[in-house]
Amino acid sequence: MTKGWLKIREPSDLQTALVRMLNKILASEDPLSHAGRFASLANTWLNAKRLELESGEWAEIKARLDLVEQAQAFDNPQEANDFKKNMRELKEMMKVYEAHC
Repeated sequence: MTKGWLKIREPSDLQTALVRMLNKILASEDPLSHAGRFASLANTWLNAKRLELESGEWAEIKARLDLVEQAQAFDNPQEANDFKKNMRELKEMMKVYEAHC
């Protein structure tokens, strides 16, 4: 791969590339002559950040919906409550695990 090239696969990859470009503009001899480019790149960076946040929110909503659908599959309320409790405990264990990795 050529020096300076980035693979853009995720919104975060795009953000990294945009930050590099913005920094080059700011470090140039006359950054004000690039104000239009800077504004356009900054707007693109904001949109990439928004997309990243929205995709995370959608994943969380989907996970919650899956949990509700699974809980409804039980015959009695106690089984559903036990399932929800176990899922909360599992999420907490996963957070602890991810914090140590």
